[in-house]
Amino acid sequence: EACERCLLTMPLNRCWLNDQKFWKSQAALLFLMPVSIDTANSFSVDNISLADRNIVVTGAASETGSAVCVAAARSGASVMLLDRKQKDLIPVYDLICELGYPEPMMVEIDLRRAQPEGFKALADSLSQAIAEIHGLVHCAIWGAPLTPVAHSDMPAWQKILDQQLIRPMYLTRSLYPLLKHDNPVSIIFSVLASGRSGSAYWGATGAAFAGIENLSQTLSHEWENRKIRVNTLDCGKVKTALRKQFYPGENIGQLRDPDDCEIIRHYLYLLSEHSEHITASQLAVPPL
Repeated sequence: EACERCLLTMPLNRCWLNDQKFWKSQAALLFLMPVSIDTANSFSVDNISLADRNIVVTGAASETGSAVCVAAARSGASVMLLDRKQKDLIPVYDLICELGYPEPMMVEIDLRRAQPEGFKALADSLSQAIAEIHGLVHCAIWGAPLTPVAHSDMPAWQKILDQQLIRPMYLTRSLYPLLKHDNPVSIIFSVLASGRSGSAYWGATGAAFAGIENLSQTLSHEWENRKIRVNTLDCGKVKTALRKQFYPGENIGQLRDPDDCEIIRHYLYLLSEHSEHITASQLAVPPL
């Protein structure tokens, strides 16, 4: 049953807004069970305003990343588009401008290869352009071969863990000075279901995203008194190049489009003031 105050279908029959003490005592149970925004009682994305907010999106040239960028800009946000090559960002940049939304900023950075000084340079560059960041959306996810643990090797595991876990952590840490404490901040890690439940052949990738789930909760607790909320979001089966790489023979008719309203509604909800009470949660877009 959906909570009337937070608009979420909770795995518990109590909402922490109504009883925060109960929430804290039961938090461990919630972490084990993904929640989702209730469809029947939820809001329209047209009613979400992100005006005067600066939102950073990694993987902004990807299918899901670009959809999030356009939706956030449509809601009034100033969006920082981060991806490996600027030329890949131009289409989403042009679309946002053509639609008359706030002009975004293109930031070229290869998160898979950036060194500590590169992350610091990114933070310094952003600090010269904006005073603070109100939202950070991690949409950058890289594909990797699915391999049985018995046939995998250490270099492959190290590479996947570095790209999928350590890099997002380091980027978030580097941008911490821009996550001001005066205004609420939302951090969203886009994740895969393999990080919530182990599956055959997903070894290193599953372990990396399990680490992201833990990192999200760790940051949430460390920053709970700083108005910074941190959550993970599994978009489910989405029509992307990444999904095709993992499931090449899948029927695309059973997949959501990256700009599906249900997916966008989850991202905008988590970025908006409506979710200021939601943190350390595992959210999931309901299946079709």
